[in-house]
Amino acid sequence: MNEQTTDSTTHFTALDGLPAQGRVIVYGSGGAAMTVVKQLHIHRPDVTVPCLLDTFNTGEAGGLRIFRLADLEQLSGSYDLILIASAWWRDISRDLSRLGVNNWKVAAPSLWHKYIYSREDMDRIVPELEAVNAMLATAKDREIFRFMTECRLENSPLVSTEKISPEIRDYPAIRQTVFGHLTEQYMDFVNIEAIGTVLHAGAFDGTDCVKFLDGFPKLTTVHGFEPQGTKRFSETALTTVTGSGRVHIHQKGLWNEATSVTLTGEGQHTTLNPDASPGLVTGSIDTVSIDEFTDEFGIEQVDYICLDVEGAEERVLNGARRTIDRCRPQLAVCIYHRKDDFYRLPLMLNDRLDRYVYRLGHYHNFLNETVLYATPEELLK
Repeated sequence: MNEQTTDSTTHFTALDGLPAQGRVIVYGSGGAAMTVVKQLHIHRPDVTVPCLLDTFNTGEAGGLRIFRLADLEQLSGSYDLILIASAWWRDISRDLSRLGVNNWKVAAPSLWHKYIYSREDMDRIVPELEAVNAMLATAKDREIFRFMTECRLENSPLVSTEKISPEIRDYPAIRQTVFGHLTEQYMDFVNIEAIGTVLHAGAFDGTDCVKFLDGFPKLTTVHGFEPQGTKRFSETALTTVTGSGRVHIHQKGLWNEATSVTLTGEGQHTTLNPDASPGLVTGSIDTVSIDEFTDEFGIEQVDYICLDVEGAEERVLNGARRTIDRCRPQLAVCIYHRKDDFYRLPLMLNDRLDRYVYRLGHYHNFLNETVLYATPEELLK
């Protein structure tokens, strides 16, 4: 095989492009690699995955031993192809070529990227996408949903894949047109006069807590949940929330039950991941459900629930059923952390909630920061 380039002409491969009965080492040890390994087991059972390869990690993941790139020479003769499954595929492919290794390919992004769908996979979920489109309140919401859906299609002309994450092309113009009516994340479409108590999961650096203090005139209490506590708060944010006397930061994870859950990732990418392989675990955190929390602290009314919990949104909502039914809060839910959250979470909420109105916002030049807002009909401005 000739040495492959690592720019936009790089040859991506689908699973049917792998050699029959091949021995394929998957490069990567995180969620992307595990997704590709799972896809191989399901759709290419003739292919054997002898191990994983990684630039930094060792140990095991998904029952497979992880070798570092520096140890690749000892694997000579035990594989036919290296399949890269990582957002860092450009750096990895250059490293491999620099070592004189040319029998590698890059897995098609739709196989591992949490935002990207193949045409075949997109066609399978057309009924669900149409159902979400139908539940949204206005033409502008539906325009955003259609635009973001088209952005998620593999090889979409609406996005550039030259960076680590797909980026919306001509974003300044799109920001003024498709997203031109949006103002501020977690504040759009919210009846601010009806908010006294806020439950905010994913407080991270305190920015949103400060935003709520400034923007909700009748605010009495913010309960912020953050596995890192106030570690990432700026000095200004920490001073503001502490001085307000109205913000309480709980170093817990919101979940569907009280338990202890392993963590992966660092900083803003810290994720509750109960199924993480030991080599990827960065810690653990005690969790609580919203229903348990409101019971424990005797909170009678919750007016706003804001969820940015790195893929745990469904679990948190499952642990908040009694509170939501009793209090009928406004909600802002991130619907981008897991690949299918984009349509599954809206449909789940629409199935559970009675007489709510749904709006949609997107707040980034990449495909993250898509937020579904749900407002009880009686609170519409």
